Amino acid sequence: MIKQSLLLLLFIILSACGGSSSTSSPTRSTIPSSGSIPNSQAVPSADHIRPGVEIVADGSSCTSNFLFSPNPQTVYIGVAAHCFSPDTNSGVDPCESNNLAIGYNEISIANASEPGELVYTSWRAMQEAGETVGSDICQYNDFALVKIHPNDLANVHPAAIAFGGPTALFTGTAAVGAGVFAYGQSPLHFGVRSREAKKGQITGVLGDGWAYDIVTDTPSLSGDSGGPIFTADGKALAATSVLSLSVSVNPVSNGVVNLERALQYAKNGGFINSGTKLLTWSEFHSGGDL
Repeated sequence: MIKQSLLLLLFIILSACGGSSSTSSPTRSTIPSSGSIPNSQAVPSADHIRPGVEIVADGSSCTSNFLFSPNPQTVYIGVAAHCFSPDTNSGVDPCESNNLAIGYNEISIANASEPGELVYTSWRAMQEAGETVGSDICQYNDFALVKIHPNDLANVHPAAIAFGGPTALFTGTAAVGAGVFAYGQSPLHFGVRSREAKKGQITGVLGDGWAYDIVTDTPSLSGDSGGPIFTADGKALAATSVLSLSVSVNPVSNGVVNLERALQYAKNGGFINSGTKLLTWSEFHSGGDL
């Protein structure tokens, strides 16, 4: 009975994506005349399309991470690649998985008036590139991009509602013990902000730098996958990929994909425009010291 209960708990928490839910539809506004991202210093509101909103595709719910742009007229929102695969949590190697097609345009983005379009998923890209099944890159490269509809560009905001930022894209490999902030929009948090926003630290470097193991003060749940991970000084570090359970000193931890590596892989392979960059914000509010 104990084993069955643990397996049930693992299934509930480990499931990367939960059921779908409806999104709100704010009044539609026009695209700024300059075609660029609005540059307001205001903290994002709950109605903005921003890091940490819910993304629903093919019945699965995940959390977005950061905003990216290849040009002033186009904005992508980052998600985890496994959010767009029916093989998620089935034991299938990502480099052999089934995935939604590029161009799939029935993706619900919270606070958007129009559905988004899948423009990139690392799981599909790695198969096209012929990556070796079972390799570190196949195991840890878990990143996707969804194009926000032009009608919704005036409602985007690059900062996270709980933290602000990001100040820049973190480059290199972060150190074990470094502080982090995380955000997840799982429906299982029931809108409780203290459970959505988390702080913690890096407890391990995985896959020769492709990912990190982190522990946070409150555990991530089904639907938090894809969410943003910040360094203590507000840089965009990673995106939530998977939750692990063990009997170690840190029994609940998250595997998070190195954002710099994931973005560079997409650009180097020609899967997205080489000029695609993270949309940053000039100020970052941590909400407290680590």
